[in-house]
Amino acid sequence: MRPSTFLHRVLPWLVILSFLYWLNYYFTLPSPPQYPLPAQSLIDLAKPVPHNCTNTSVIPSHDSITCTVDDVASLSCLKSDQEVYFPFSFLKKHLDVSGKVKDGHFEWHTSYAKMRLPEKTYNSSGLFGHFATYSVETRERVKCINPLTGVPMSTQWSVTPYYYPIQIAQYGLEHYSRLLSQGEESRSVVVGTNSKEWRGAPGSLDETSERIFFVDDMEKKAVNLSTKDDISNPGVYVSFSSDPDLSTVSFSYKSHSPNSSFSILLTVKETDQLVVLHYVPREDDRCVWNEETNKMVDNQATFFYSFPYQWGEWVEITRDVMVDAARALSTMKGKGRTKKESNVILRAGDISIHSISFRGHLTIRQEIIQSRNEHEKAFLHAADWFVANQDSSGGWPVGVERKVADGRLSLPSGWYSAMGQGHALSLLTRAYEKKREERYLQTAEKALKPFGKMASEGGVRNLFFSHPWFEEYPTTPGTFVLNGFMYSLIGLYDYAQLEKKSPPSSFSSSFSTASSLFQEGLSSLRALLPLYDTGSGSMYDLRHVALNTPPNLARWDYHAVHVYLLKWLVAITGDEGLNQVADRWIDYANGKRAKHN
Repeated sequence: MRPSTFLHRVLPWLVILSFLYWLNYYFTLPSPPQYPLPAQSLIDLAKPVPHNCTNTSVIPSHDSITCTVDDVASLSCLKSDQEVYFPFSFLKKHLDVSGKVKDGHFEWHTSYAKMRLPEKTYNSSGLFGHFATYSVETRERVKCINPLTGVPMSTQWSVTPYYYPIQIAQYGLEHYSRLLSQGEESRSVVVGTNSKEWRGAPGSLDETSERIFFVDDMEKKAVNLSTKDDISNPGVYVSFSSDPDLSTVSFSYKSHSPNSSFSILLTVKETDQLVVLHYVPREDDRCVWNEETNKMVDNQATFFYSFPYQWGEWVEITRDVMVDAARALSTMKGKGRTKKESNVILRAGDISIHSISFRGHLTIRQEIIQSRNEHEKAFLHAADWFVANQDSSGGWPVGVERKVADGRLSLPSGWYSAMGQGHALSLLTRAYEKKREERYLQTAEKALKPFGKMASEGGVRNLFFSHPWFEEYPTTPGTFVLNGFMYSLIGLYDYAQLEKKSPPSSFSSSFSTASSLFQEGLSSLRALLPLYDTGSGSMYDLRHVALNTPPNLARWDYHAVHVYLLKWLVAITGDEGLNQVADRWIDYANGKRAKHN
């Protein structure tokens, strides 16, 4: 056979064999890894990997596989030789866990809430838990800090703002705790002391505008202003310091006409947005609003705060302009945005306040203080609200209806809360310690009354297996909310401790009553606490016992509150049983569960 004939016959077969070889090689290669790997979200794939390891050689080959969960859900998974890997997006919801990739490393958390612990010793006139880290005024449910009372107004259960005692007390305790943790010194400047600082906008002052400077009967420098009171009138203004940290403004003034008002001009730095806040003397249920129907004109927004003060009397004003601006901007809800998404939070340095202007007929003391904060004033505004608004039954009625358990239980407007009563006791105790004014003691003494009255009779007490329980929501049948009950115990303890602080002897019996109520509640807690243990978390309340509904499990943030309060009570009582439960509940937050049979 000639060589050319041999090659002619063999060459096609060599080409075919070569093609088949490379085709087989291609399809038998391990699948390239896809990032991010669902398997990486769950466990170490082959062996423990250091956090800073980037070597992907430990990732085994894997194939796609269909998974079914409890014969209901169907989803795509990955399978290696020894493991099946579920996507974390499924596990997160199915197991109520959380996790995220951070610096190339995945962090899995059973609880999204950090388990905070209180100090091992507790002082009833000291910090209130970790409330120094609270920011009540930035919550989306807070519509405004009322200009007249200086306390927050809520929209949690009503579109019309109302006073909610729990929220007001937490606001006061927050600022008291910040006062102690940050100290009483607060950087400030004073503007307006020089008569030349009181100016009118160019072309705005006509022949009817007057500025008369004098020393008032308190021997303080003051100025009488007389301008047109129309809101469009720029009035007479004083410029502020340019220091962005000094966003709290305090001053005293007296109005001599029913339409006098003042305004503050500021800029939001990030957007270069100009904001005008008008504080006008009129009743308006909205508290803060925008007349432009949520519109912004030329990157400027104008808002109004309701400030129905008594004209002809001296009024002390303290406004955190940063908070006022944030609450105002939060009213401009975008289409399709939730209340939480529309909530604006501003922080120190986010705004520049430019000036304050006055219009109408009024007298202003020439001492406008611009400071970083006024924690003591905010704390005392809250305490004074409780003094001024307590009713004859010793409580602070909530002025909106509260529906519980999907509407199966309802509290009509005017209900009391044991948590509100307890928080008030903690606040009033500290106000008395700070000021030594007996009116705070008198108010706290009366606040004990609802603890002795059954919920069905307008009080806050219910019974569970003959054990008294102080109800955050005093429904009939009871709900037995755990965190609100424990907060009420803290309040009772705080007030009882005043007996050791040399108070007037006339309050001795009320201290004894508070101490007895505390011990009574502590006994109930010891007896009923096991009912709140789920073996993997805790119960928010026990509503399901009476209503025959599924149990109401506590979210992880409430579980963290339960742990903190139990440890708080351990610091007070030294109770080892409560301490063991708290430690077990901390373990639940770290993924441990109770044993099964």
